Amino acid sequence: MRLLLLVVVLLAGCSSPTPSFILSPQVFWPQSNQLQQSSFAFNVSDERGVPYSLRLRNGDKVQHIKTQNDLRAQLEQTLSQVLSQQGASLNSNSAKRMTVKIVQLQALVEQHTLEHAVTNQVAFTVSIQHDQGTFSKTYSGDSSFTAPFKMDVAAVERELRVLIEQVLAQLLQDTSWKNELRG
Repeated sequence: MRLLLLVVVLLAGCSSPTPSFILSPQVFWPQSNQLQQSSFAFNVSDERGVPYSLRLRNGDKVQHIKTQNDLRAQLEQTLSQVLSQQGASLNSNSAKRMTVKIVQLQALVEQHTLEHAVTNQVAFTVSIQHDQGTFSKTYSGDSSFTAPFKMDVAAVERELRVLIEQVLAQLLQDTSWKNELRG
């Protein structure tokens, strides 16, 4: 029995722990009146085909890692603040609805003996529904980098967060969906 316990303890010590992966993107947007007198319901939905944000491949071993925080709720809170700062009145009972869909958001890491390569992929779709019809537009971006030795989780988090913020800035700068909300 003691031998079995010792083997279990040794095996547990040899396994690599699941890294903590936290994404907390922020968007700092100047206060404006671009959405003045626009009232609509707003939410963010996670519609990714995969439930993880980090895929780590090391040879034949693949590890899928979800974010430790609620990424959907984080993005909804961040974007709600920005929309309010632009003059929007967010009203959950409104017939006019804006949804930002998380279509793709992941870091793909290929770990090799002396280096690792990271590819980040982010895509959001803005969907607006109102009495006059619907509007939909997708915003996306990719980035990649290679670094020596073993993956640094903090570096992967930072690069993916920066890409998310860049795609969100692209989304926020576009006037086409704002015209739909004002119209």
